Amino acid sequence: MYWLDRLTHGVAPRWTLRRMQARRAAQIVARHYEAAAAGRRTQGWRWTTGDAAASMGTALGTLRHIARDLERNNGWAKSTLRGLANRVIGWGIMPDTEAMPSTVRARWEAWANTTACDADGRQTFAGLQKLAIKTMARDGEVLVRRRWRTMADVEGGLPLPMQLQLLEPDYLDPLKDGLTTPGGGRIVQGIEFDAIGRRVAYWMLPEHPGSSFVPSRGTASGRIPAAEVLHIFPADRVGQVRGPSSFAPVVLTLKDFDEYEDAALMKQKIAACLAVITSDVDGTSPALGSTTTEDPSIDRLEPGMILNAAPGRSVTVVDPPSVSEHGPFTQTMLRKIAAGMPATSYEDLTGDYSQVNFSSARMGRLRAWDDVEDWRWLVLVPQFCDPIWAWFLQAMAVLEEVPTRARTIEWTAPAAPMIDPEKEGLAYQRNVRIGALTWPEMVRERGYNPTRQLREISEWNKKFDAAGVVLDSDPRTTSQQGQPRDAANPAPVAEPVASNGNGARGHR
Repeated sequence: MYWLDRLTHGVAPRWTLRRMQARRAAQIVARHYEAAAAGRRTQGWRWTTGDAAASMGTALGTLRHIARDLERNNGWAKSTLRGLANRVIGWGIMPDTEAMPSTVRARWEAWANTTACDADGRQTFAGLQKLAIKTMARDGEVLVRRRWRTMADVEGGLPLPMQLQLLEPDYLDPLKDGLTTPGGGRIVQGIEFDAIGRRVAYWMLPEHPGSSFVPSRGTASGRIPAAEVLHIFPADRVGQVRGPSSFAPVVLTLKDFDEYEDAALMKQKIAACLAVITSDVDGTSPALGSTTTEDPSIDRLEPGMILNAAPGRSVTVVDPPSVSEHGPFTQTMLRKIAAGMPATSYEDLTGDYSQVNFSSARMGRLRAWDDVEDWRWLVLVPQFCDPIWAWFLQAMAVLEEVPTRARTIEWTAPAAPMIDPEKEGLAYQRNVRIGALTWPEMVRERGYNPTRQLREISEWNKKFDAAGVVLDSDPRTTSQQGQPRDAANPAPVAEPVASNGNGARGHR
């Protein structure tokens, strides 16, 4: 017991016991977890005990503003966002509409493959995906609002009475926070939840708070039903309501490194200069070389010049600083920045492949590609693509063109670019031949639609046969060694394989 325990034990034994138990528990934790101990190594370490929403608090807006400034003025930040969008989206994550009725396929292509899907009339569906990814990575989240159009717009050429409007998260009203609703729900950071935690509405401002336009209808936020809004962000904590910028772990590093690069550039410019200082003891020595017209007191040295200094004149050459340490330090900092950003390797960030071979380049690409797959199949597809497909079917229902077979859809994303096509192509061939990978799976992994590709192969084989053209790559007429098939070297005939009742492995 401490002296306070002995003092209070007689008058408040229960309180004293709780105090002693808490102190003992803290000692046990400190003994087993050094990070939880109070000491020199943890001195000054600040942390919070709030939940996901409370920990972010008002920091979301500050992080967004800083990240946007970095994108505007920092080349490395801009390269990160551009590379992330290219790897995750590429030419677009597209639905497999080949098995759909022709009305669905034609309507989707007329709506999604043109700017008709964009409320601003600027982007196709793939372009909206790229813009959403960039916004989500920079700002931490992005909003998509469904905009219904009239039948007059359809008659005027719009494929569907619906368009998509991408909005920055600034539209969510930050003043709508910590409020309760009559039904037992609550409003957290501009998002309204019902009594059991479902999102039911978003409180959105009529204009961007940073806009120079002042709406005549006022600046108060309005309640938009959750069925009309998609709120897309990658969640890192359970119970997370909104998303912070992906730049958060590297903001300070990017800023400091930017200032270091400016200082290194100035140092390099100084190192490229040659300065000569002369002193004349008695003031009678003639000039060393021809003087400049701007300042006659400054000599101008020319390449190959040989001068004899007069008696009494001393010449001192200023030794410029060295900048040899810039390269290794820059690589270290850029590797740290790449490690802190999603789906980004050092080589992807810088384009520097001087220190990798095929194996190490492939390992680095596979590590970064795990993040690409997460952003695709755990964020973009369930939060963006699938809900928009449901909206698309609802818009078709307005036109009374929705067949029952169009309810679900599979999405196909671009494949990772091959580092060594010869080796990786041979690996695909072997996996398909031994049955480790089916042909449709292989085609999907390469980012194409198996049904469409099979149809094109069949159609073009007929055209080649009709024209009498034999391609060296046609396995029907040419062996793998490039030799023509004849009676002695026939084309392989596929034998029927008994089904074991198990379906092929599905694609995400």
